[in-house]
Order: sequence, then C-alpha cells, then structure tokens
Amino acid sequence: MTIHDVVSQFNTTPFLFAGSGVTRRYYGLPNWRGLLEHFAQKVRTDGFSFQYYENLASKNESADKMPLIASYIEKDFNEAWFSNREGVRSGYVGVDEAVLMGTSPFKAEVAAFIQAKSVLSEKYRREVECLSQITRNNISGIITTNYDSFFEDHCDGYKVFIGQDELVFSQLQGVAEIYKIHGSARVPSSIVINQSDYENFKNKSKYLAAKLMTIFMEYPIVFIGYSLSDPDILAILSDILECLPPDKIETLQKRFVFIEYKQGLDGVQVAGHSVSMNGKTLEMTKISLSDFGIFYDALAGKKAAFPVKILRRFKDDLYTFVLTSEQKPQMMVAPLEDQRIDEETLALTIGVSSIGRYGLGRAVNADQWYRNIILHDLQYSSDDLLELAYPELGKQNSWRLPVWYYLSTATKKHALAIEKAPSLYSEIVTEKSIQSNKTAINERSILQVWEEERHNLNKAIRLMSMMPEELISNDDLSSILEELFTDKEILSRLDSNNRSYLRRLIRIYDFMNWSKIKTP
Repeated sequence: MTIHDVVSQFNTTPFLFAGSGVTRRYYGLPNWRGLLEHFAQKVRTDGFSFQYYENLASKNESADKMPLIASYIEKDFNEAWFSNREGVRSGYVGVDEAVLMGTSPFKAEVAAFIQAKSVLSEKYRREVECLSQITRNNISGIITTNYDSFFEDHCDGYKVFIGQDELVFSQLQGVAEIYKIHGSARVPSSIVINQSDYENFKNKSKYLAAKLMTIFMEYPIVFIGYSLSDPDILAILSDILECLPPDKIETLQKRFVFIEYKQGLDGVQVAGHSVSMNGKTLEMTKISLSDFGIFYDALAGKKAAFPVKILRRFKDDLYTFVLTSEQKPQMMVAPLEDQRIDEETLALTIGVSSIGRYGLGRAVNADQWYRNIILHDLQYSSDDLLELAYPELGKQNSWRLPVWYYLSTATKKHALAIEKAPSLYSEIVTEKSIQSNKTAINERSILQVWEEERHNLNKAIRLMSMMPEELISNDDLSSILEELFTDKEILSRLDSNNRSYLRRLIRIYDFMNWSKIKTP
C-alpha cells in the first residue's frame, strides 16, 4: 500500500492531531523536557538543575513525573521572579501584564519564551507553505497539545478554541477549527503544564473525550509530531476507547493514521501498527518518512467541495439561525437578486425579498455596532445599517449609539440618525463628569493617562472617557482604541460599568473624527 492509497481511502478530509514534533521541526522549539530544563537553569545554575527537580519528583509515587517536575520548578521560579533575582525575569512584552492579571510568573514567562522563539526555519519554508495551502481545502481541522501559535498563523480563517472548558462548552462545527486542548501561549493562564493543571485536565477528560467523539467517528485522524508512546495521546485514546463497544472500535481504527518521523529515510514506508490500552487493542496505519512534504502532497488529492473556512461559517451561521432565528453579521437572508450581497458574502435565500430586509434589521447588536466604528468589520453598508438596524437598535440604547461614522460614509440622508446624533461634546461627556475626575486626570493628555494607567485597564478606560475635549488628541485616541480592539471581544468581556465607559470613549472618537464631515 502506498501513501496515496491510504489517503484515497479517507471518506472525507482529515483532522490533524498535532504534537510538539511539528513545531520542533518548523520553529526549533524545545520539547517538554527541554522547556523545563531551560527554566530550571534560571533558578539553579549548578549544572544539575533539571536533575535536582527530577530527583525530587522520583521520591513521589506519582506515575506522571513531568507535571510534578514542572510544579517544583514553578514554585522556585515564582519565588525568584517575585524577588527579582538577577537573570530570572526575561523582560518579554506582556509578562508583567499577565502577572498583574493573576497569572503565575512561570506560565507567563513560558508563554512569552515560546512566542519569542517561534521563528520559522528557512529550511522548511516551502514545506510549511505546502501545509498552509492544504489547510484551505484538504484538512478539516486541527487538534493539538502544543502551546505555540503555529497553526493559528498558518491556517487562514480557522476558529480557535483554547483549553478544555472552551471546547466542552462551545458548539463545535467540526470544520476549519483548531482545538488547543493544553492551552495557548497567547493566553498564558490556560497552559496545562504542572501537576495541578494535569489533575484538573484528567478530572474533566471524559467530557473532552465525549466532545471529541463525533470528530473521531466522522473524520480520519492523522497523528503527526507525536511518539506512539506519548502519554498525552494514550490517555485521550484510552478515554475514547472506554466509551466505545468493540464494533465501533473497529470503525474508529480504520480512520487512524500515525505519521512517524524517521530521520534519513528516503521515501515512505507504510505498515500496520497496534496499540493496547486497558485490554483493548487499537489498530492503525503507520506512515514513516523524513519529509512531511510528501504527506502534504498526498493530502492535496483529498479536497473538500468548498474552502473549509466557508463551510465552517455556513455550518455555524445556519446552526445559530435554526436554533434562535438570529443571523450573524456574516450571513444575510435575502433573495438571490438582492444587490447588497456581493460575491464574498455568505447568503442564504429563504422566502421572499422582504425577508432579507427583516433579517438585516436584526443581524447587528450594540457591541457589533460600536466595534465597527473601530474595526470596520461589518459586511453591511452604512445606508443599510442606518435604515434597517438603527431605528430599533437606537431605541434599545436610548439613542446613545455613535452614528457620525455611518452618516459620513452613507450615500443617502438619514433624518432620524441626524436628529439623534450629538452635536456638542458636552452631550457625550457632561461637565459634572469632567469635574468629578479632574483631580485623577490632573491635566494629563489622553496618551499620558493611557501610558501611565494601562496596567489597570478598567481605571484607564474610565478616566479616558471622562476627559475634557481639549486634552484629547484624536490620533492618540484612534491608536489607543485600535490597541484595545486587538481583542475583538473586549466589549463583551468587560463588566457592564466598564463596557459603558468604553462605549462612551468610542462615542467621543466618533464625534471628534466624523461629526465635522459633511453628510448627504
């Protein structure tokens, strides 16, 4: 059997289950032991740092030594970090902020180290470009225990789920998705690395196995970047096997392919392989090679009918619409001849033409309306938003929505929005609010307030939303808002009071930037 024979037997495009071998190859990142050795040397410099912690762990009866070693290193590292011992703090961007938010210094530094060292090796650039290309049509999704952002960076349009809880409590569509089951370096607190993390992970592992069961039963699963003896993989497979009767195990094993890296191998070897767990045997196909590009080229022959990111959007939006009748911004319900829908917009035709206008009127919520002022990420025209969404949305929000941006980019006159739009700065920030925060602001410019108070995000947003107009540079405010909205969901993540302050800040920006522009 050849590698092309294996791929041709797939019933659909596969999921990749990817381990650290992938990013050791492409980024040169260390494996788990190498990562812990690096941080052990930060706190013990006698040449036997890792062996010291390994010896401590050997005195414990726990079977999983690596999480225990990580716990011992984390304890000493955190003490050294807070004591500001020389050589312990890296100075990487984001570490101090993560610690201030309650993250362990060890995890914050691990995350920053991984992100700083995630540099693509030129040797494998062509191979990675090939992988990136097949993620568009030839791979359904990625499951990974890696912390780094390699797959997020090279899978265009994929939705990322970080950690067990987000996976278990989210509606998965099973296409164009990345499941980071051990956390992400972009969210340091999510990283699963120490003994406590692994105990929590194991306590919930059955829920994760149940969530992944549909993926495992519907898609071919390709394990890549792992050893067949990897305890993380064996634990997950064991949980899944426990849930299945023998006839289903046979179905499952036909879908499993294990990619084994064999240094120096010229070409490809295809063979059978079996793994025994808890009295059950799982058969799979093993493909040995030294050049992953051979496998990527073979996968290129198994293609989805549409780009997977479009399939995911369709499944997600249709699922939401069927359950709630709520349309997402990426989805229009309209007749085929509706000229507002361009070729890049996902459209679902239901009923007559009036349905489309009805749907658009309910497609946008207040957070999306505000966010669009900064990111311009809604796929509707300003005329449609002002005509169809604003009357109801404005009423729900006491007519305090920002509208000058929409009015300045509209092609028609919208009397209601013009009537409700603020014409003076004092209609957004009252003199009373300014006076009550005058001492705290202390004549500082908006940029000074942001730079000096950003460690306390809620305070910074509150003070900036209470400033007199003359202390605000519109260019500075624009830069600050763009930085805040690198987290696209920041409005929904803030509590109601701080969300209100951020909305006011956007109304200030909207007024200062667009109110002087002539409207139709």
